[in-house]
Amino acid sequence: MPLTYDQILKIEKKEAELPEAKRRDKLTDYREGYFHITLNVRDEAPVLGYMAGKAGGKEGTADEPRVEMTELGRGVEETWHTVPQFHPQVEVIAFQVMPEHIHGLVHLKKGGTTHLGRIVNGFMIGCTHRYWDTLGIDWRNMKTDPSASAQGKRQWQDRDHTRSYRGPALFVRGYNDVEAVTPDEVQTKIDYIRSNPERRIIKGERRPLFAIHRAMRSRNWTWEGAQRAVAADRFFSRNADACRTAWEKVARRLNMKEASLSSPLLHIDYLGAPTLLNAARKVSLICHRADAGLFEQQRKAVMEAAREGAVVVSAFISPREREIMKELMVEQLPFIQVMDNGFSERYKPGGKAFYACAESRLVQVSCWAYEYQKETAVSREMCLVMNELVRVISKVEDGWWRGV
Repeated sequence: MPLTYDQILKIEKKEAELPEAKRRDKLTDYREGYFHITLNVRDEAPVLGYMAGKAGGKEGTADEPRVEMTELGRGVEETWHTVPQFHPQVEVIAFQVMPEHIHGLVHLKKGGTTHLGRIVNGFMIGCTHRYWDTLGIDWRNMKTDPSASAQGKRQWQDRDHTRSYRGPALFVRGYNDVEAVTPDEVQTKIDYIRSNPERRIIKGERRPLFAIHRAMRSRNWTWEGAQRAVAADRFFSRNADACRTAWEKVARRLNMKEASLSSPLLHIDYLGAPTLLNAARKVSLICHRADAGLFEQQRKAVMEAAREGAVVVSAFISPREREIMKELMVEQLPFIQVMDNGFSERYKPGGKAFYACAESRLVQVSCWAYEYQKETAVSREMCLVMNELVRVISKVEDGWWRGV
């Protein structure tokens, strides 16, 4: 049966009220595929467990990084593993209880007809019922709505995953999902979920390295400089209309404070060891297409400089720049990464970058205001501005490596 106009309006209203990270992607088929789910406890209350162990502790020992679950936390984990009993299309792959949230990875097998949202809602209801049990709420015997008239008593409307008159919901409304497509992405999600306890402990032990320093300023990072970086591009310099449009797009994203209409103050956010930003020698890594034939010379010069103590600064946009970043990671050499988005309130580096940050080998810098995007598209004009910030931080010319 098609939705009525009023039903469509209600759905759109609910979608509009949700944070962007919890909205569903209209192009994703939520009836099959791999999905990484995150659910947060109401008010971020740490009722599911507490952290134990030490960073780097061996598995199976008292020092193993882990979450010691409460009775409720164990109940949530048990509820997760019952999902396939109600939805045979679902394969549960990985799960991790944290003190105030949970992560889970599920595979919705091909041919299923149940939407991911319905599956998650059922799980949330089961967890809320476990929560009520720990609170001593006799929800099973509260069968009818006491406010209903004697002539027309009705059953309770079961919205226990969001709101109920019988008791509080365990989780906040909505959930964040990330679809994993390739086998490598699935394994990455599994590794991320399993490493959550250790990452939490590391972040707690080295909190200053993960603190986001906001609204920093540099006298060399100016509105005019960023604007010149776009205007000097060989394409935009020949097309005034395209240049103006590109700059307007960049200006909307820049992290800034309007000191005046003609020249706002640009801000920079960063996290990581500030000693890298203050290093005596920094070198830039910007790979231009015109220098493609000289890449090996550039790579050799950058790596030798890093081994001699220089801090490499780059946006790591192009495949060749990312290739050098992998080498820096492997050799555990320090670098500064100019990011293509701002930092959300809960941001922390992902994957190997997390450990590089924890070991004072990485600083991440952003000149952008944060904007939620499941897939970040980096435009030509953004690349130009990010590379200009690389020059400002490193204080060297793009071709410094030619004479090495």
